[in-house]
Amino acid sequence: MDLGRKHEWKEKGVEIGYVLGLSLILAAIIYFFASNWPGFEKWTKIALSIGLLILFYLVSYLVKFIFQRHPSLSSLFLFFGSLSFGVCVALLGQIYNSHADSYMLFVIWSIPVLLLSVISKFQPFYVASFILIHLVVYFYVFPSSGVQYVPKNYAQWVFLGIAILNGILFFIIEKNLIRSIPLQYLSLIVFHVIMLGLTVEKLFDPFNVIVSLMYIGSLGFLYRYLTQKEQNKGFLVILGLASIAFVIIKFIEFVIYTNTEWIFLFTFILPFIIVGLVIYGLRKWKVSGKGEEKHSFFRKIVVGITTAVASIIAGSSLFGISFLLINDIPFSFFAFFSIALILLAKIKSNWDSIITYTLLSTALFIGIPATFESNWGIDLLFIAGLLYIFWTFKNRTIRYIVYLSMMIVITGALFEPNEFTKEFVIGCILLINVVLYLISNSISKTAVGHILMHNSMFYGLFSFFILTFLFEDQKTIYYLTNILYFVTTTLLVLWSLRKSYSIRYRIFLAFWFAFIVYKYYDLVWSLVHKSITFLITGLFVLLIIQRFDRVPKEKISRHLLSLKATSIIAVIFLQLAILGVQVGKSESLLANGDLIKLELAPVDPRSLLQGDYLVLRYNISSLRIEEDGWNEVVRIGLIESKDGLFSYSGHYVVGKEVPADMMKKADVWITGRLKGYENIEYGIENYFVPEGTGLDLQEKVHYAYVKVAENGDAMLVELAEE
Repeated sequence: MDLGRKHEWKEKGVEIGYVLGLSLILAAIIYFFASNWPGFEKWTKIALSIGLLILFYLVSYLVKFIFQRHPSLSSLFLFFGSLSFGVCVALLGQIYNSHADSYMLFVIWSIPVLLLSVISKFQPFYVASFILIHLVVYFYVFPSSGVQYVPKNYAQWVFLGIAILNGILFFIIEKNLIRSIPLQYLSLIVFHVIMLGLTVEKLFDPFNVIVSLMYIGSLGFLYRYLTQKEQNKGFLVILGLASIAFVIIKFIEFVIYTNTEWIFLFTFILPFIIVGLVIYGLRKWKVSGKGEEKHSFFRKIVVGITTAVASIIAGSSLFGISFLLINDIPFSFFAFFSIALILLAKIKSNWDSIITYTLLSTALFIGIPATFESNWGIDLLFIAGLLYIFWTFKNRTIRYIVYLSMMIVITGALFEPNEFTKEFVIGCILLINVVLYLISNSISKTAVGHILMHNSMFYGLFSFFILTFLFEDQKTIYYLTNILYFVTTTLLVLWSLRKSYSIRYRIFLAFWFAFIVYKYYDLVWSLVHKSITFLITGLFVLLIIQRFDRVPKEKISRHLLSLKATSIIAVIFLQLAILGVQVGKSESLLANGDLIKLELAPVDPRSLLQGDYLVLRYNISSLRIEEDGWNEVVRIGLIESKDGLFSYSGHYVVGKEVPADMMKKADVWITGRLKGYENIEYGIENYFVPEGTGLDLQEKVHYAYVKVAENGDAMLVELAEE
């Protein structure tokens, strides 16, 4: 890495440290109030919720003066402020018992984020908008609360439409109408994920056939388009992985459709046919000059797809045929067979690379699970074969896969006798990777040494991380292991940052942060107040990172708040206005609505943002309504009985307006939506409770007090035992 790139990378590393430190300090402030949340009055909660939004925007404003060397920090905390707006909406929903993972929460959240993405063209806003809009669709079709039966064909066509829109978005960005590489990657990935999900059906289901044909056409078009021009290689990798997944899905559907073990006799021939056709096609496809260089990566994708598909089909067929012909076949047979394939792949070095890689992949596919049921001798023999591949084959991908395979086989071999404890096994994996890392240092200038170093670092830290969760019965060792891990990863992060080792810095920082996130609850949570530990850790990070901050003043650029101040401030006021309307509307309903009492039957889930809550079912949640329009708005007439309970009067109206001649047929008219199978939702199905109290509460409460406005809107006030 040259000096310029090292300096640029170190600047990014310093900014990551600043973001982490400031985020921890903000988390300390937020958690201080969150820990005391249940004891606050309603209006205090409302003030704190809105104050959270203002806090992030205030930090964004202050950071631009305090950290002038890093203007992107101000922009990033402006982005955090837009995210905090969604949290504010969720908290107000919790206060007024609404929005539990409702799609409307994400609709409200996405509007200002989308506006900020258009105004600022800041990449995190693009990504956040994309995610929020997709959450709107997901929770609209599959809400996490309430009882909804979304018609299957409706959901299928909705998601097909979303997939098509993602494909269109990909090409909009491709034409530079929007400039966002992360968004282009996301749109392409989501397109493939949705299309693959929609093809998982019975093999000859009409919808499956339609979508599969559409997807095959899309794959062909994308391959042709992406290979005709200079493109990011990542797009072709995604396309290749999607193609592999599609073929495997169809293979599994075909095997299930035939419903006979003898089908493996046929499928065993398929890998030979696939490999042969691809080799023939690639040899016939001759491109010279610059065209050869442009198509070389595409050839690698084709080889990768062919290898993966052929090896999976070959391995599955081999297992199927073997168990079909021999009922009690030993697993050692598959281990020896895989070793033979490894030797064959190396001995026949003049074979086409597709054949070689297919043999190796098939050997791994059948050999790794076979070693779990084999003895130590066979395991060692297979590991020797893997070491042979790692050392002699020059393909980087093969080496990464083989190293992972070795870790799996060694772990399985140590666990196999059932004599060693998990602490001993994971400790051995850690020791092996430490030794391999030391070996890699002596050959670090070679290709194999470079790959060995990165793999041993990753799997060594991964096993060390696992060790921090063990030794729970030996408290002294447990705490010493955790302290040693934290100190070690902290020193490694600082060392790699000082040396400008970008890959190692990312690996070390990922494991350091993973420890902070996962172990915080196990260790510090019960010892020291959470806000204090967040604050101390944040200040510690800022203090350390400041020592590395050497950005020259002439490189300082302007930040978003300076460039787009008026528009951004307008959006911030829009967010405050939305929160004000939410509070005002809820308070108006509480003040002016009719109080009614309903019988209920609750259940106990958890909201993504708002904590534990009860999902409530009322005596009016399931009614015989002679309408079949899913999500249709209806007004249900309620009549009060002598015991004060309100129940269905037998009258309803489709739509929001109740005719004058119908008004007198009920005491109260409440608005709901038809959700299929005689289910109706009224927007009062969520009641938030302190964490862990839902199960106890649902056994006690039998009634709910609800406020109903003149237009039929309802708000849940409280639950009662009587």
